[in-house]
Amino acid sequence: MKQVSLAERVQVKRQEKRMTQAELAKKANITQATISRLESGEVTQLKSDKLRDLAAALGVSVDFLVGKKDRIEFEDALVNDERAKILFRGFEELSAEKRQQVLDYVRFLVSEEKKKP
Repeated sequence: MKQVSLAERVQVKRQEKRMTQAELAKKANITQATISRLESGEVTQLKSDKLRDLAAALGVSVDFLVGKKDRIEFEDALVNDERAKILFRGFEELSAEKRQQVLDYVRFLVSEEKKKP
């Protein structure tokens, strides 16, 4: 399995959230130049408080950002990702039939993703 760098994780998560480097910098209380240098691989480490701020701004755990975890854990998503909160709360409000439809659709989407090269 290929080790994903901090630079790649930051860039991918930032793009998933459709944020510019400037927006992420502001949300994480880090300079835009630092975000740019992080994503280019020029900066490979941050102080722990800045790493925590960056992880929170991206909606992930520090462990995910630094590569200790390859996936975002459920608990991390609920705490840090506003989209996960919306999905979870919405799911709770659905009928059993609608919940099953959501589950079937998610399974379909996951299987489609796995087919991609």
